[in-house]
Order: sequence, then C-alpha cells, then structure tokens
Amino acid sequence: MPPRKAKIKAQRDWGCVAIKLTKGRSIFDRLSFQRQVSIFFVITAALTMIFVSVIAYTQAITELKKNFKIYTASILKRTKDEIETKFNMVENTLNFIAADYRLQMMDDQNSPVSQRSLAKLLVDSINLNNYQVSVYDRRLTKNLIDDLIIYGNYREKPMVIIGRRDHFTAYGIEQYLTPELLATAQDAQGRAVWSDIFYNQVGARLMVNLPPELLREELNQLAVIKWLSDPQARTGIGYLVASINLARLSDLIEDIVLGKTGRLYIVNQKLQVLASSEKNLILRELPLDELSLQQLGAASAGSIEGEFSGQDSFIHFQEIAPNNWKLVGVIASQEFQASAGVVRNRILAGGILVLAVFAAVAVFAAGNITRPIKNICAFMQKVETGDLSLRVHETGSIEIEQLSQHLNRMIENLAHLLEEMYQEQIFKRRIALKMLHAQINPHFLYNTLESISWMVESGRREVAVELLESLSTIFRVTLSGGRDIIKIGEELDHAENYLRVQRIRYQDKLDYVINVDEGIKKHEIVKITLQPIIENAIYHGIKPKLNGRGTVVVLGHQLDQELIKLSVIDDGVGMSKEKVTQLQAALAEPEINLETEGKGYSLINISSRIKLYFGMDYGLVYTSAEGVGTRVDLYLPVSRKDS
Repeated sequence: MPPRKAKIKAQRDWGCVAIKLTKGRSIFDRLSFQRQVSIFFVITAALTMIFVSVIAYTQAITELKKNFKIYTASILKRTKDEIETKFNMVENTLNFIAADYRLQMMDDQNSPVSQRSLAKLLVDSINLNNYQVSVYDRRLTKNLIDDLIIYGNYREKPMVIIGRRDHFTAYGIEQYLTPELLATAQDAQGRAVWSDIFYNQVGARLMVNLPPELLREELNQLAVIKWLSDPQARTGIGYLVASINLARLSDLIEDIVLGKTGRLYIVNQKLQVLASSEKNLILRELPLDELSLQQLGAASAGSIEGEFSGQDSFIHFQEIAPNNWKLVGVIASQEFQASAGVVRNRILAGGILVLAVFAAVAVFAAGNITRPIKNICAFMQKVETGDLSLRVHETGSIEIEQLSQHLNRMIENLAHLLEEMYQEQIFKRRIALKMLHAQINPHFLYNTLESISWMVESGRREVAVELLESLSTIFRVTLSGGRDIIKIGEELDHAENYLRVQRIRYQDKLDYVINVDEGIKKHEIVKITLQPIIENAIYHGIKPKLNGRGTVVVLGHQLDQELIKLSVIDDGVGMSKEKVTQLQAALAEPEINLETEGKGYSLINISSRIKLYFGMDYGLVYTSAEGVGTRVDLYLPVSRKDS
C-alpha cells in the first residue's frame, strides 16, 4: 500500500479510536487540563475555607458568648456593688443618727433638745445619701431615702418626728410599724431590719390625680428600722425608721442598659419586681419561663438561657445583701445573634476574599503548570500535518522535560521509519512497473506471429515484413533501454505500430486516426500508456459490435502552460453510466495490482502509474454512452513533477 494511503488509513483508524474514547466521558473530563486543575484547586480551597470558617465561626461564637456573659456579669457585679453600697449607706446613716447625743436625751422630759432640732438632724442626715446621675448630659441629684422618722414608742404619748414633710408618701407610716416588726427590730439589738413592701393608704389620700403606675411606685414602700436604746439605762427609747419607696429603688437601675437593649430588675425573694424601668412590671412576677424561674429562685448567682416575655434571652443574676434580694439582668438573644451575625459576615467576607485570591493564584499556577502541556499539544498538531523536522524544547518540571525528550526521540524514530517505508514503497513500485513493462499479451504475440506465418505461406511477403517491422518497433519501445519515462512522440510511434498490426490482423474491420500536435511530442509520458487504452477500445468497444467494424481516434494537444491532454476515442458499444461511475471511483486512488484478470495493463494500473509518477492531479477520465462509444482523456503535466 502506498505511504499516502497508509497514512490516510491510519488517520481514519486513529479517528475511530478517538471517537470511541470520547463517548461516555463526563462534562468535567471534556474540559481542558488547565480548567480541570483550576477547578480542582478552587474546590480544594473552597472546602478548606468552609472547614476553617466553620471552625473559626464556632470558636468565635463560643468566645463571643463567653465574653458576652463576662461583660454582662461585670456590669451586673458593678451595679450590685453600687446598690449594696447605697443600702449600706442607709444603714450607716441610721447608725450615725442613733449615735447622736440628742437622741439619747429624747426620753428626758426636761431635755433642752427640741423636736425641731431633731427634725433638722434627720434632714441633714438624709443629704448624706445624695448621689449624682447623668440624664441627657445633665447632672441630677437623687436620694434613695424618701424620709427619716423618729418613732418614740411611749405609752403615754407616742412621738413621731419626720424629717421632711413635703414627701407625702411617708405620711402615716407609723400605722404600718406593726408590733411584730418593732419586736423584730428590738430583737436585732441595734442592727437595721428591712421590712416587707407595704402600700401607704394614708399617703394615697394625699396624692391625687396621679397615674396608677406612678402611685404604685411611690406608695409601695418599705421601712429600714433600727431600735434605739439608752446604753446606760439599757432601756428602749424608740425606733429610727428610713422610708424607701419603690420609685427611689427604681432610680438606682432604670438608666442602666445592658448592651443595646438589655435591662436590670431588682426582685424580692418571691421573684416579684421591686425596681425596673418598665413600670408595668412593678410588684409582678418576673416574666420568665417556669424552668428559668426555678433556676433563679434556687441559686444566689448565675447565668441561664431562657425566655423573658416569650423571647429567648440571656439571664444573669446576683444576690443583694443585706435583704437577700436579687439583681437580674436580661438581654435578648437577638442582640447576641446580631453580634454573631457581624462575626459571621466578617468571616464570610474574609473567606470569600481569601478564596478569590486563592482562585486567582490557582488559575495562574494552573496556567504555568499546563502551559508546557499546551505547547506540546500544539507542537504535536504541527507534527500531525507531516512536518517531522520539528523538535520540542519545553522546560519546566522533570516530567515535562522527560516527555519532551521522549517525543523528540519518537519523532526521530518515526521519521526514520517513514523514510524506510517510503524507500521501500518506491522500490516496490519500480519493481512492479518493470514487471508490468515486461508483460506482453501472449495472445497478441501468438496471433501476430501466426498472421506473419500465414502471410509468408500465401506469398504476401511485403505485408509479413511490415508486420515484423511493426512488431520489432513495439518490442524496442517496450524495452526502451530500461527507461520508465519516454517522450510522447515515442509513445505515439509505439501506439501507431500497435494499431498497424491490429489493422493488418483484422483487415478491413479496423480504422484509426492519429492527430497530435507536434509541440507536445517532446514532453514526457509513462511508457506503454496509450497501447493498453487502445487495446481496451478494440477488444471491449469495437470487437463486440454486431458488424465488428470501428475506428480508433488518438488526439493530443496542450491545454495551457501546465497541462497536456491526450484522448483515445472509439465508436464501439460504449458503457452504462453506472459502470462509468464505478470505473471513475476505482481510478481515484493509485493502486497497482499485478493479478488483474491476467491483463498486465488494466485501466486501474495505467491510472495508478500516471498518478504515482506525476501526481494525484493527473490520470484518466472516462466518458461513455451505450451504443455511441467511449472517450478516454489522459491528463499529463507539461513538465514532470518528481513523486
């Protein structure tokens, strides 16, 4: 098989293999290697970033919650300390007043101490409890004590001295100093005793036209009581009472905010709200879920997560001395979630930024990694076109350099192999052509010699001599000194001698005409090209005719500066369109077959010889019509092209 056909067949075979390999591949497998590497890097980076982000977010939330609790607990602790300081200040104020000499003389009817001076003592002592608060950039003075009262429990006539009579909430407070409460204070032996909350009805009659929430705060109050005694006589001289209403208690915490929306509450042992900025909660149970209420009541301090007014919240609490109340701080979980959301968004934004940078680096790195492979692929595409002189010089990794070296060696080996195949094909072609040239139709030779013998016997020696001369010319052209290529003029002499022999043999049944321009006879043609075509015209065109008579016409001229056309025309039986189509398809590819039905010069062999010597653009073209005849056009180059 010629090299060109072998190459075409190999390409077709490899194409089939490539198609088979392509079937069933996934979309990812159809991507370029650079994109596959980039996607792999990006997916790896994304999974890593997701893993790291989840861990970072979890740790950040844990740390944020911890700091959130620490921050809230610190505010709660500081506020509790401030409240306890103010409570202690109330008790210290009572101790300070109790130590005044004027109170020791209070039970002496001849004492020069007047009630007016005692009232002034109380007023001055109340001012010791003043504290400053900032409200809208203004400094306000507040006091926890609503009023101070000296209650002399004399059988003849109880004495009541009130420090400031402009506070109506303390009016009639002596009515709520029950014997049990006074006995408790006396049993305390000078220590201050904190009473339960009571509602001052007397004060309510004096305070009219006020909102119910305000009255509930102002008139619900408690008393801090200290028993007064004469240290010398060791007898009781009365009680010192500090009146504190819930409004004064709320002043301690209502301006303190935990975080952005969290609030503080002071609750008693029954978990009722005593102080709050939310006035509607005063003296009502803290609105926590049942479990949170149980945990709040069971511990003196702690942090829990529960529901406040149906909303998820963080609840922190600490016990307040000396009355075992509790300071409770409540912050909605939404506030924490908002902070957590900020952390999440920052981690997400940072992760996206890092992922984008990593993706850009991955694409760049993948490009550097796959660039040598792309160059090698482009190089192989150039080699595929047939240029085996190219060499690849890619550098990079050790594998790429080794691949380049192996490819270069493979191409060198392939080039040597193709050269060997090419030389082998040329050798086989020359041997085949020489064998074709050496072949002579034995029937033609036998019949010609028999005709010569018959003519000699019949006395037609001149005709016999003519036959012998024509036959010797045929043999001389066939040998041609071993040449494969001869002049067109020599080929025409060979064809004319063949026609002369055939006309003598068939006598009046064959005519021929040769009309070829003299200018083309100097150009080259593969020897013994016209004779087989003429032979085919005689035996397959003219001889099968009913009358057995016909004409063969040989024409030749130059079409242009590069192309010569020779034609062999007969008026024989012709061929069908289907047979002409099949014949043209068989003549399209060069293929020499020495076993073609015993005929050394078949049409396919003739066309193959022309194509192999002059190129694929030249050869035979058949046109024919049944009952009309056949025309064979032979195209040759003006100057021969080496094959």
